[in-house]
Amino acid sequence: MPRGSREELRGDLNLDDYRYLANEVQFLIQHFRLHPKQISVLDFGFGWAEWARMAMAYGCDVSGSELSRDRIEYAESIGLNVLAVDQLPANHFHFINTEQVFEHLVDPNHLIAHLATRIRVGGILKISVPDSSRSLRKLASNPDFSSLSRDEIMPIAPLEHINSFTHKSLVALAHTAGLKRLRPSLYKLYNGSSGWLEVSGAIKLIGRHLYRHIFPKSTFAYFVRTLRKEGESGVKTNA
Repeated sequence: MPRGSREELRGDLNLDDYRYLANEVQFLIQHFRLHPKQISVLDFGFGWAEWARMAMAYGCDVSGSELSRDRIEYAESIGLNVLAVDQLPANHFHFINTEQVFEHLVDPNHLIAHLATRIRVGGILKISVPDSSRSLRKLASNPDFSSLSRDEIMPIAPLEHINSFTHKSLVALAHTAGLKRLRPSLYKLYNGSSGWLEVSGAIKLIGRHLYRHIFPKSTFAYFVRTLRKEGESGVKTNA
């Protein structure tokens, strides 16, 4: 995530952003059908390690690679195993996450070829980059950057984004490294967001909340402070 300070990033992320990160991690755990601790993942270009921290929270074996010294020091402070590019073990990772990385690379062909040999057979390399299709089509008919909107400029931002990708060019790039497009199971994708699609998961989700909060005899409880001390303001809650 190419942003400024960690505090700025924390201010930008909301509940939906964290759900998105959690859903991705839940999907990969479901996909490999292994205990999380058996799943080795790499967050390449981890920024402030938001994705890596989510994978760590789920119990995965997480490593990361990054260039920024400040971000490396932060990642090491939270226990992330930081590896340089030339330290990445071959045929090792089940999943490599690259979020908004490849558009910044001078030689994406070299890196994807390297990362492809770091995942084990059956492993997954995830690439997420801005879609430049609309911007490139518009420039093809009118090569004037001033005609582009802010959203259209972002994917091809000169000097910041060295590469521009469409779906077709991204698939072609992966193909040069011997990688094949994976169409994930929709069942796993949707179930990864909640677990509702599995009978046992649905029963647990329904039963857990009934047991804990509708028939409140369990030792799990939320407590809210209702009395104020003089001079204190209250906190509005929506239970």
